[in-house]
Amino acid sequence: MDHPVVHIAYDDALTYAKWMGKRLPTEAEWEWAASGGTIDKYPWGSDPIEDATDKANYWQGIFPYKNLLQDGHRGTAPVGSFPPNGYGLFDMAGNVWEWCQDWFLADDTDQKQKVLRGGSWLSPSDSLRLAYRDYGSTLNDRCRRGGFRCVLGSN
Repeated sequence: MDHPVVHIAYDDALTYAKWMGKRLPTEAEWEWAASGGTIDKYPWGSDPIEDATDKANYWQGIFPYKNLLQDGHRGTAPVGSFPPNGYGLFDMAGNVWEWCQDWFLADDTDQKQKVLRGGSWLSPSDSLRLAYRDYGSTLNDRCRRGGFRCVLGSN
């Protein structure tokens, strides 16, 4: 019960957020929130990623062959297992990728891929950077490493 929800498709996350009277963040909102008020490379500041095993749940070791499990988690970690960022938000890097409202490519005429941010327990360290972005392969992508977070306010 204390782990983040995973296997959530974009449309499912969107529907849940609307049902709760909330919405998914834009990519810019997500990055601002993840920064915790810093202008650094990671949500926790500028510490090198090699020193981050106590700051985020991500793949340590030789990706994707050997995970050293230095953070103590083979999969998702319970929410709040790592310190919050400067805004008091937990898990803005690692644990699960988070859906955002934005399309991955602005000129994608088929509009098939939404942005994912934050990296996950199954991601190499470079995906934990604040500026790193990825995408769901389809709007129905229900991967074991993806989830979402809601924000207040209307679109």
